[in-house]
Amino acid sequence: MARPDPTLFRQKTRLVATALTAARGAERAHYDFSREVAPGVRLVTTEASGCGLAFSLWSWPEDIAEICADAAMPVASALLAIDGAQARAAGDAGCLIQLDQFTRSQALPGWYYVLLDQTGARRLDDVLRRLVPGASAGVLAA
Repeated sequence: MARPDPTLFRQKTRLVATALTAARGAERAHYDFSREVAPGVRLVTTEASGCGLAFSLWSWPEDIAEICADAAMPVASALLAIDGAQARAAGDAGCLIQLDQFTRSQALPGWYYVLLDQTGARRLDDVLRRLVPGASAGVLAA
């Protein structure tokens, strides 16, 4: 598998980080998917304890391998990520995020991820309920 161009990948992660910041502060449905904010990346927004959360959902295998810093990473359908600063701010606001259930990215300092074997709405529901107790969830129009 070809690795992404480092410059283009950095630009992509900056674009995603900007979209995440905007999504956290925006008026939102309690649980939703965004359109692609960058090729192969959508946002998953939810709310827990009155705190808005935005996760990035990566689906391109080369991006997943880059974030995992391992081109030989296990087969995954997608990768769900959150930045540590958002997780700490949410914790300070009383929203518990189970960061110990995430893996810290070596390639993107401050980012934490979980690999997904499936990306359907029901699977994301289950994962978010486990990672963020009390997260708003429900049927998604993916």
